[in-house]
Amino acid sequence: MDMTRRNFLAAAGVASAGAFAALAGCSAPAAKELSDASDGAAQEASAANIVETVDVDVVVVGSGTAGTYAAVRAAENGANVLWLEQNPVRGGASAITEGIATIGGYAMRERGLDLKLDQLYHDYMEFQSWGASPDVLSMYLANSGPATDWAIDHGAKLQYSPISEDTYWGSVCFDDEGNFLHMGEGMLQPLWDYGDTMPNLELRTGVTASELVMQDGTVTGLLAEGGEGTIQVNAKAVVLATGGFADNPDMMKQYVGADEGEIVIVGMGGRMGTGVNMGLSAGGRMHGQSAMMYTFGAVEGATGFNDIANMVFSWDATLSVNEKGERFFNEAETVIGRTAFRNLSVRNQKTAWAVADAPYVNAFAEMGQVDYVTGMTEGDLMQEIESYDSIVSAQTLDELAEKMGVPADALKASVEHYNAIADGEPDPRFGLTGEFVIPVLEAPYYAAKIVPSAYGTEGGLLTNDKMQVLSDETGEPISGLYAVGSDNGSMYHTNYPMHIIGGTAQGFAAASGFVAADTITA
Repeated sequence: MDMTRRNFLAAAGVASAGAFAALAGCSAPAAKELSDASDGAAQEASAANIVETVDVDVVVVGSGTAGTYAAVRAAENGANVLWLEQNPVRGGASAITEGIATIGGYAMRERGLDLKLDQLYHDYMEFQSWGASPDVLSMYLANSGPATDWAIDHGAKLQYSPISEDTYWGSVCFDDEGNFLHMGEGMLQPLWDYGDTMPNLELRTGVTASELVMQDGTVTGLLAEGGEGTIQVNAKAVVLATGGFADNPDMMKQYVGADEGEIVIVGMGGRMGTGVNMGLSAGGRMHGQSAMMYTFGAVEGATGFNDIANMVFSWDATLSVNEKGERFFNEAETVIGRTAFRNLSVRNQKTAWAVADAPYVNAFAEMGQVDYVTGMTEGDLMQEIESYDSIVSAQTLDELAEKMGVPADALKASVEHYNAIADGEPDPRFGLTGEFVIPVLEAPYYAAKIVPSAYGTEGGLLTNDKMQVLSDETGEPISGLYAVGSDNGSMYHTNYPMHIIGGTAQGFAAASGFVAADTITA
């Protein structure tokens, strides 16, 4: 199944090209140092609240894709594993994701395809301004396929699909009847079922890790809060897999420079930076701090990534203007997968609007409510549009401009130039070409207020290629501490590279959890 927006929107009868679409406070508290006699009073206070002490080989914090791969693989390798999840159910944001990038898996090897890893490495690093960790990127390219192959061997219903011919493949899940499944049901549930058969893997939900425990510079476990009080976990290794800090306003302000609510975060909540802050408390170092996994932008008021309003107005190269009625970036950048470009451009405007005409909107309306993964479902686009205060329509561009609050002359000039690009007129300032233009020709005209949106954060702790957190002071691994998935920022410097390897967040989560487990149990 080819998951590109090009094919989806081509089926809808509208022009497009596509890309694979897949997913506390500012300061970190000090880790508890048991060898520090001066902290005796605090230690005694904590000890007084400890209701249980658990001794294990590995404790994994978080149960999304990264935590699942780490916990189940470590247990399979013979480790005694305690698995903690703050929510009452497993999966986190990973459970509702759509796909995962895979490089060098079964399907590619069976076809004898040239993986072109050097080219993939170059393109990825170039987009990251060569600021990503070369060791961690190399780890990912080498272990993405083996990690997902392992999941398939244990029942994951992943089916490979070529994304860029012979460079890499993505994977999505289908049941035996061919119905689409999200990652939680299709990939994670089989791994959970497998893990549940293991006597050396204990899952505890509703338990929140709160503090690392260290002795002589080595992480020796953690403290966690459960229903009955504080649990002390003594472990040889702690794996942080809590999903980043997208839902923590203070950390978003500190690391991304975004005020609360400035970037709409889609997906499940609760990603408060627990793992990142714990790693920093142990002396770890942040990397790629401001990197975000941006979506295609969102209509103000939309709550889900694939809400129909978002699909119509922000997923394609619709004419984009600011509060002055002027274009401000190349609208096609989103279409070819450079999702960060649109969002960063929108963040630089006081207000941003996507403008479309009746034929474009009607093409979607005739299809009914559309889900880009599962196909058509029931719904009425026109009623949906009317429910948004952020979407306006008018019979003339002058009237539309008035409703948008932008200068009418500027808006009409932007529309005229945008339409002319479709007929071959050059666009020297932004470089838009006619193949991507969706002309604004026929009334009624529509304008939707667009705001930045993202799945989550990508900046996090810096590690080596074994997923060991590196000390900010020495650059050496902090003994006993590992970071995987979105708690690990090593793969990034700028932003999410959807146009190069869509599905990287899930792919890296799988590979990093897999590699951390093998490192710990080697």
